[in-house]
This record gives sequence, C-alpha cells and structure tokens, in this order.
Amino acid sequence: MKLLTKILQALLGVAALILTALVATGRLTLKGIRNWWRKRSKWLRRSIKVIASLILLVCLVEYGYDIYKENYGRSYWDDSTLSENIMIHSFNDETYRLYDCENDKYLTPKIDWVRYGSDSIAVYALNGKRGFLNRYTGEIIIDAEKNRYSKAWVFSEGAAAVMKDEMIGFIDPDNRIVIPFQYPKCDEECFETDYLFNNGYCCMTNRDGRQGVIDKKGNWVVAPEYGMVYEPAGNGMRIVIKNGKYGVLDADMRLLYPTEYDDISIIGDGNGIVLAKEGRMWQVDDEGNVTKPFLFDCSYWLDCPEGYNEDGCISNGLSRYAKYEVKGCYGILDRFTGKALTLAIYSEINMLSPETFEVQDPHTYDWHVIDSNGNRTSQQ
Repeated sequence: MKLLTKILQALLGVAALILTALVATGRLTLKGIRNWWRKRSKWLRRSIKVIASLILLVCLVEYGYDIYKENYGRSYWDDSTLSENIMIHSFNDETYRLYDCENDKYLTPKIDWVRYGSDSIAVYALNGKRGFLNRYTGEIIIDAEKNRYSKAWVFSEGAAAVMKDEMIGFIDPDNRIVIPFQYPKCDEECFETDYLFNNGYCCMTNRDGRQGVIDKKGNWVVAPEYGMVYEPAGNGMRIVIKNGKYGVLDADMRLLYPTEYDDISIIGDGNGIVLAKEGRMWQVDDEGNVTKPFLFDCSYWLDCPEGYNEDGCISNGLSRYAKYEVKGCYGILDRFTGKALTLAIYSEINMLSPETFEVQDPHTYDWHVIDSNGNRTSQQ
C-alpha cells in the first residue's frame, strides 16, 4: 500500500512539472509575441488586423452560406417537368419554384407544391392556400394569397373545384364562380375525391362522406347515397359501392346494375363488364348479354390421398380436380372438362378421397364433407 502511494505521488509530481513547464512556455511565447507586435509599425499592425478581420468575415460568410444551402438550397432529387420549357425545381426546405429553361430564369417565388392533370392550368399551394398557374408559361393566373382558397383541385372541362369557408364550389379559368359554394366539407374520413368533370358529370361528397354525382349546373343527378363512386371508364360507366356491394351507373348516370354484386370490373373498349355474385363470376357485353358464362380469378390443383408410404405417412397424388377462386372464396373444378362442380362459396377445400372433399364454411368455420357433385354427405 505504501509503495502504491509513493508511485501515485511521483506521478502527480511529474504531471505538476509538465503543467508548470507548459504554463511557463506559454507565458514566454505570449511575451515574445507582444514584444514583436510592439516593435511593428502602426501601418503593419493595422494591415494585419484588417486582413485577419477579412479572413474571419469570409469564413463566417462561407459557413453561413453552407448552412443556407443545406436548409434552403436546391435539392434536385424531386425535380420534375411541368411542360416542355417549364421545370419544377425542388429545394431542401421542401418548397418548389418554376424555372423557365428557355430564358434561364425563375418564374415564381417558393411555393409548397404544384399539381396538374390533362388541362393547361395547374393548381399550386402557398402558405396553406391554393391558386392556379399556366403550365406552359408559368404565369400565375389565380393568386393563392389573394383568393385564399383553403383547398383546390385541377381543372376539368373548364371548371375547377375550390374550397372556401369550409364549402366547396367551382370556378372557371377567369376565377368566376360557375357553381356556388354549396357543398359542405365532409366531416367524416372518406376516400379522397378528385372532383373532376367527365362528360358533364362530377363525383361529389356530402357532409357525411356519402358520394353521388352532380352535373355542370351543380344539381344532384345521382343522390349522395354511395360509399364510393368511381371515376368513369372509357365508355362513361361508373362503378358504385353501397354497403360493401357493387353496382354500375351507365353513361347517363342511370343505375345499370344494382348494388348487389360482390365485385364488378369494367373492362372498357367495348369489351364489357365482369360481374361476381354469390360464388359466380361471368362476363357480359355493354348491352348485358353474357359473353363468358364462367370465369375465376385463379385455380390450384388438388392432391388426393392415395395410401401410405414406407414411413407410414400419407402419400398424395394429383387428382383430376382443382379448386378455383372467386374473390377470396373457393369452388371445385373438373380440370378435364372445365366444368365447375360447386360455386366458389367455401373458405378452404381439401380432398379426402378421389370423389370426396372437405370444405369449410367461411361464416361459421365449420367443416363439411361433400361428394364430386357438390352434395353434402356429413359434417366433421
């Protein structure tokens, strides 16, 4: 213990000597610098002070510029093209500016974002407000800060939806109101509506989040009673959803198919509609004539137990049957004839023997045994 104490004392002494030497050296160096500085002329001392000040100023300016570039300078990664000669330049503070490539200059101050569709007019946001600009010239035609629209959508068929004081109306490119602010903002969370006119009709949402269709005069031509109204397909027909069931409106907004189907797909280009209901899927033309009576999403070959192998495990072989899928449920299909033996109404299907199957009810989750004709033989 005494030896350890002596070693520590010696180390502290050495550290004290080194620190004393450093202090003494520093004082002598500082004294030498002072003496050297006093012997210099006033002109030289002033020149050195000016140069040092300039160097410090340049360093501060460069440091400040680097901070500015990092936070507000160009980011490049989110640049996009607005039109042939107009670019949207992105910045690190998540803002944008329109840039004229032909004349090499910026056309707008920093804005929050720009959105556009097929029309020549784009919508932009600035400080939480919306305005409109010309896509091909970059000129602001409806000022966001002056008009103070809280929301706006792109133009379609000469009109654009805008929101003011929590009400939605429509304006023309000259900022004249063409449909009054008569539609209340939806208070419920619902699917985002684009408010685009197509062939004179536009999807609209009421305060409860239910959707319908209005015409160019703002009149409801389809009452807001649907959970969702799709944008029209090429033939003008729209899919509608009500209480989880699908229907179709024709091009004149008349109910072509009631909302009683499990799923509907409009193929377009005159190829008709695919309907799914109660385990069936089929295709009709635009006039409702059945063109393909049996369709399904996909199919899976079924294996059949054939006996036991040497290890005592069940040996399976490929059967002549497959399970086919329609909107998440399964039915039994004869692979050789292509004939459906059951509707696609089960949540799972397995083979028990070459001609018997076990099927699961998707609602009760009970298992049943059926034969190859779809007749129930027992319940497991």
